[in-house]
Amino acid sequence: PFVKFLLHLLCLARTMGALRLLLLQAMSFNICAESAPTVRLANGVEMPMLAAGTWQYNDSQAEASVKAALGAGFRMVDTAYDYHNQAGVGRAIQSSGFPRGSIFVETKVPGCHLDDAVKDCYEDTKKVLHEDLQLLNLSHVDLVIIHFPPRASMILRTCYFACQQVRDQWRALEEFYAAGKARAIGVSNYCPSCFKCLDEDHKVYPMVNQIGYHIGMGPDPSGFRSLAEKKGVVLQAYSPLGNKPWKQGADPDILKGNFTTALAQAHGKSTIQVALKWLPPHRGPAA
Repeated sequence: PFVKFLLHLLCLARTMGALRLLLLQAMSFNICAESAPTVRLANGVEMPMLAAGTWQYNDSQAEASVKAALGAGFRMVDTAYDYHNQAGVGRAIQSSGFPRGSIFVETKVPGCHLDDAVKDCYEDTKKVLHEDLQLLNLSHVDLVIIHFPPRASMILRTCYFACQQVRDQWRALEEFYAAGKARAIGVSNYCPSCFKCLDEDHKVYPMVNQIGYHIGMGPDPSGFRSLAEKKGVVLQAYSPLGNKPWKQGADPDILKGNFTTALAQAHGKSTIQVALKWLPPHRGPAA
């Protein structure tokens, strides 16, 4: 019945190209909600190894893709304030029929000064965190992360001169966590200098660092994996199929490149299966 259900969804997805990769991901991992692999965060929370991502989807696409993903066996959904699709994600969760506690919801707040909504690193972050819950129509999320370091750090290529902004924004997440509005908190695209800002000024340390991480980048790109292991932070991969901000869809080098194609043919798998299978041995949960 499960296989028939997936095939039915794939037939429906012929007119919804964004869903096809999502469903292929589900099949490649042979997802079963009761036995889906998880990774334990520093506070003991178990986070699924594979999340259904919603980047580049509008509200209605996100709603449809999350519904399909939950039906296929996914039990984690990844969204963000800047994706502008949290309302659709929330509708899909509410109408899924699954208990709220069985679905792990991850969202994000924009980095300080990277969005008009976050001009004051502390106060505005608190407001956006509240908006995230309102848009999702949830009382809490399972994980919320800061989407990017402050804008100043991206210009200067270091957080050294933006440490106070890093700390102010992180303080808002710590308070959100303490209030029971998130089961875990983390960051995204944080380099060593950003973590150093928090090393001696935190109540709760980031539990997750979500970075672009996919096959072909090597086991420890720019030292991010070794940094995470040193600090007890789970490294979570986004765009595990190499998606680029300037266009939709997976990276052609991963879908059709010589390297992944040769591996896929050697093992009787698809290139998508190869790309996703590469992550767990490198301790990389994916969204």
